[in-house]
Amino acid sequence: MPRLTEERESGLPGPVQYPEIDSSKDHLRNYQMFPGHATFYVKGHFQSAGKRPYLVFVFAAIAVPAGLFFGFTAPWIWNNVSQSLPIVFSYILLLCVMSLVRSAGSDPGILPRNIHIETSDAEKRDQGPLNIAPLSVTVNCRQYDEDHPLYLPINYCTVCRIWRPARAIHCRDCDSCIDFMDHHCVWLNNCIGARNYRYFFCFILSLCLLAYFMATLCFLHVFAWRDRKSSTTIAAVRFAPVSFALAIYAVIGSIYPTALGLYHIFLISRGENTREFSPCQQIGKKETV
Repeated sequence: MPRLTEERESGLPGPVQYPEIDSSKDHLRNYQMFPGHATFYVKGHFQSAGKRPYLVFVFAAIAVPAGLFFGFTAPWIWNNVSQSLPIVFSYILLLCVMSLVRSAGSDPGILPRNIHIETSDAEKRDQGPLNIAPLSVTVNCRQYDEDHPLYLPINYCTVCRIWRPARAIHCRDCDSCIDFMDHHCVWLNNCIGARNYRYFFCFILSLCLLAYFMATLCFLHVFAWRDRKSSTTIAAVRFAPVSFALAIYAVIGSIYPTALGLYHIFLISRGENTREFSPCQQIGKKETV
């Protein structure tokens, strides 16, 4: 595929540039010709739209406490309380990590760009529909509820050269139009859209459940030892300082995921996403075209 460029002229959108393709290479995959800002790994199976190392921090914030739990708390729970509790914790941890990987590395719903544009012949291009100034059309995305309409515009993207759907938006970080874009998550270095929102929501819920369960088991380690030894709480904390620290960490760390999970449950109940919730009161007063 040759490189496509277009000079800025009156009435025409800005230039569109695609990466240079070496014609000597055969059988190029789609991710090798992707014009956006996403970086692909593992032969295109994992993508990241940012260079910030926040995803490593999120993974470490989950993996390090889990490792301490398996090293200090789980053996005592396994031998003195129940063997099923560490197994359930392992299952929740696996679900949380897999949801994190899927939400951070999967396609959020990128809409393909329009690359079939006449650029060599200026006369043909001037006669084409792209020379007409694009107009926005507003549609009701909630026709099933006449009392609470949700009017959103259908805009023409001058970067991707497409009419994007009403619930799509062009992300500056990804440099692509994302279908049903909720937000661009800097912690995951990826957009949250139509194709990975379920994984993101599952990650938030499993992270909350993991924090609650870790705090419960760690407190159980401390207070169960205290009751068995008929000792004091201070002595129990000195016996299991790592479990007590993990319990406090889990309680504090669960505040933000809990608030975020409740917020998205609220959005799901309304049939909206984060981008649509704030301006919906103003947009809802407009009339459809």
